Amino acid sequence: MLVHPWPPSQASSQSWPTLVWLMLLCAALGQAMTQSEVDALRKETRSVFYHGLTNYRQFAYPDDELRPLSCSPLTRDRANPAHIEVNDVLGNYSLSVVDSLSTLAILASDPLSDTDDYNALHDFQHYVGLVIEEYGDGSSGPAGQGRRARGFDLDSKVQVFETTIRGLGGLLSAHLFAIGELPIRGYEPDTRDDGIHWPNGFVYNGQLLRLAQDLGERLLPAFHTPTGLPYPRVNLRYGTPFYENSPLNNDPEHGQCDKTQKPKGPREITETCSAGAGSLVLEFTTLSRLTNDDRFERLAKRAFWAVWERRSASGLIGAGIDAETGAWVGPWTGIGAGIDSFFEYAFKSHVLLSALEGDSYNVTEDSPDAFLQTWKDAHSAIMRHVYRDAYFTHPHYAQ
Repeated sequence: MLVHPWPPSQASSQSWPTLVWLMLLCAALGQAMTQSEVDALRKETRSVFYHGLTNYRQFAYPDDELRPLSCSPLTRDRANPAHIEVNDVLGNYSLSVVDSLSTLAILASDPLSDTDDYNALHDFQHYVGLVIEEYGDGSSGPAGQGRRARGFDLDSKVQVFETTIRGLGGLLSAHLFAIGELPIRGYEPDTRDDGIHWPNGFVYNGQLLRLAQDLGERLLPAFHTPTGLPYPRVNLRYGTPFYENSPLNNDPEHGQCDKTQKPKGPREITETCSAGAGSLVLEFTTLSRLTNDDRFERLAKRAFWAVWERRSASGLIGAGIDAETGAWVGPWTGIGAGIDSFFEYAFKSHVLLSALEGDSYNVTEDSPDAFLQTWKDAHSAIMRHVYRDAYFTHPHYAQ
């Protein structure tokens, strides 16, 4: 029962000023930005994005990124393989182009595209063509060979997580925009027998999806672990020869080392993180459903549950975890880097899977409700054991 701190007559007279003040504050906040101000910010956002993309195209393409101060290309640091801050992300496959495709498709749906100097739909279709020129159309024939590589046949050791969310996710979402599954305002695919015809003369027939499948298959060697947790890194051309305990590297009949051999150099780090191992379900499930190849979906879900089943008795997960042993590497938990997107993907996997047919392989464990319950349980544990209040000095981590 709610008890007023004052007698009823006083409660009415003393609470009204506060209520009126709150109503006025809400009204003021609601009018804080006019529509013209919102439009101006949208226009500025488009301008900033195009400033970056245009300069990348002029000074850094086809490398991965543009250095903003020197206006020079940024790609892998081959002289220092241990420079993982750069090498984990930059796979030498024109990452900025792949990253920008979905943004261009979204900008094309903004009414401002009718009045400003940018033709985002034209640019989306143009940059799709550039990806295919550089890396081929994903087929096994002559058209599969691009200027830079055949698909993602690149000697690049990359992080599985970053390559999944940026490379694989970028290709898949751009494919869905290209075929009209994700809408672009004013875009109606001109579908003919040989594919979707675009005004620039390009014919789209699923090239990005085939490239996504090529990239996805190059990530699969990382999942050969006894725990179901993927190794943190994989070479897009050679797989995982640097993990001596991988079953892929214990096959003497094919010239690979046996378990009695000792590594010649420093042992490769097998520590991954909860976010890196548990945030693959969206992209891998989408790839499986579009290609009818369930390997990706099963492995990503297996990795997600491999993280969750190792939670503590308090229902908390840590940041670092060993892919070979499943042991937690550090004592930290929270909602920050290394853990954050595990919670994000728990909820988003529920949303995605709720719109798809069920997984006949493991109906109960991999159901949309199972992912939602995981999010609820994880949220409850964080609120009980980690969160203090909005003014707590370190609200994101606890030991």
